[in-house]
Amino acid sequence: MRRTLVATMLLLLGVFVISAQELPPPPTPPEPPPPPPTQNPTPPPEGDDKPVARLPDSVFETYDTHGVVKPYRTIDYKDLNESSGLEHWQDAWWSHNDAGDGAYLYRSTDLSFNNARRYAVPGAVATDWEDITTLGEDLLVCDIGDNDRRRKDLTLYRVGWNTDDAKLTLKAKYKIAYPDGKHDAEAAAEIDGVLHIISKNRGEGFTGVYRFADLREGERNTGELVCKLDVDERVMITAADFDPVAKKLLLLSYTRVYVYGDKLDGKPERNVLIYAQQCESLCIHDRALVYGNEQGQFFRVNDFLSSKYEFLLPEWAQAELPMQSEDVELDGAGKAWAEGAYEFKLKNMRKGEYLRWKICGAYLMLAGRFEYDSFNSSSERGDRLGTALVVMIGSEWTDFLTGDETHLWLGDNGATGVDAWKLNPDGFKLTPIPGLKAGGQVEGRSWAFEYAVPLTAVFGEGKLPDEFLVNVWGYNLHGEDEPHLRGDNLLTLGNPYIWGGATLKPAENKEGETNDNPEKD
Repeated sequence: MRRTLVATMLLLLGVFVISAQELPPPPTPPEPPPPPPTQNPTPPPEGDDKPVARLPDSVFETYDTHGVVKPYRTIDYKDLNESSGLEHWQDAWWSHNDAGDGAYLYRSTDLSFNNARRYAVPGAVATDWEDITTLGEDLLVCDIGDNDRRRKDLTLYRVGWNTDDAKLTLKAKYKIAYPDGKHDAEAAAEIDGVLHIISKNRGEGFTGVYRFADLREGERNTGELVCKLDVDERVMITAADFDPVAKKLLLLSYTRVYVYGDKLDGKPERNVLIYAQQCESLCIHDRALVYGNEQGQFFRVNDFLSSKYEFLLPEWAQAELPMQSEDVELDGAGKAWAEGAYEFKLKNMRKGEYLRWKICGAYLMLAGRFEYDSFNSSSERGDRLGTALVVMIGSEWTDFLTGDETHLWLGDNGATGVDAWKLNPDGFKLTPIPGLKAGGQVEGRSWAFEYAVPLTAVFGEGKLPDEFLVNVWGYNLHGEDEPHLRGDNLLTLGNPYIWGGATLKPAENKEGETNDNPEKD
C-alpha cells in the first residue's frame, strides 16, 4: 500500500530493530577498489555450438561475483503506478497494482508496459492483491495481503484468457486460510503443479511455506505448513517464482534474492544481495531473472541460475578523506580548510550546493550549502527529527541496522542554530555529540554549515582506519529528489548496505612523503 517515504522509513526501521538474531555472514570488511570492471557479454547457453541472440539485461559491468546493475525497463503506463506482482503468461507480461486499485490486470508485450491494456477480472474484489502466479494453464491472482493479520477473506482468483475476444474469464474463486493463525503474505508460486504461499513474517518470528493442494470452490481451503525457512527474522519475502526446468524456487525480499533447490527447508542454497528500492515482484522467464519495484523499475539478469553473482548492486561510489595535521578555526563555511578537501558528487544536487570533508587535527570537518524546500529543526530531546543531511560511517556490508554504524545527523536545533547529533537506530533518537563545534545559518531557503566533529565520536578510540564505508543522503531537504551518494530514495535509511567506499588520504610533508596514520586524541 502506498505510504509516504518517511512513514515507510520508520516502518522499516521499526521492523529492523526487532530483537535481533545472528545475521547471515556479511561480506568481509571493505578491501581496496577492484580492478576496472569489464563489460558483461552474455555467454551462449551450455551445449550450443553457436551463440544465441539474447536480450540485453541490467548488468552492465561485472567483476568477480559482483554485478553492477541499472534498470532494464521503467513502467510507462500511468494506471500501473505501484506494480506488486509480475508473471509472463499467454505470450505477454501481466502485472497489477498494490492495494488501492480496482480488480484489474495489466497486459503488455514489453516490460515497459507502454503498450499495456487494462483488463477487469470478472467477479473479483481487490482488497490487497500481492502476487500472481500460474496454476496449470491458468493465472492465479492472490489477494493475500494482510498487514495487520486480521483478514478473514483471503481469496485466490483463477482466471483464463480468451484469445478470441481478448478477455479474462473467472474460472474459480478459492477462499484460503492458514493452519496456525493469520499471516501476511506477498509471495506465491506453483511448485510441481501445487500452489505454495510464503508468509512475510510480520512479527511471527519465522517465514513459513504453506502448501495448498486440491483447491476447492465453496469451502475454506486450509494450507499445510511445509517448513520454516532459515532466513534472518527481519527478512520479509515479497515475491516468489519457481523454475520448473531447473527445479529452483526463487524468493525476493527487500534486500536479497534467495534460491532453494532440492531442499525446501532451512537455509537457502544461494542468496544474492540486491538493492533496487522497494522490490515486490519477481519472475523467471527465458532463463532470466526479472524483479521489479513499486517505483516502476524492472531489472533483468540473464542466465541468473547459472551465474555466480553474490551482489547485484548499483554503481559503486568512491570517496577520499584528506588529512592535515593542524586544527582550524570555524568560520561557518569552512573556507580555512577548503583547499585539498574532498567534495562529494551527490545525486540530485542543485546549482550552488556542495558538501566537502577533511580531517584537520583531531576533528572531522564537514562543510556544505544546500537549498531547502522547507526546513524543520531537530532536537536531541524526544524523537523530533527535522531537516538534515545524514553522514553514515560503517565497516561492514549489512542488510540491517546493527547499531554499530555511526550516523551523523546534521541540522539545526531551532534555538541556538546549526547543530549536529548522533542518530541512535535503537529507538530512532538523537543524542548530542560531545566536543562538537558548529557554525553557519539557515535563512532565505539556504542552509550553510560547518562542523568540527571529534574523530573519537566518529571512529572510536585508537588508530584511524585506512579505509571504510560511507553513505550520505538528505532528509526532508528537497522532498522527493533528496541529495544522496547512491541508491535512489530515502529507503536508504532502512538499507544501510547501500555503501560507497572511502579511503584515508594522508597529508604530504615538505619532502613530498605522506605522514603516518595518526592516533586519535
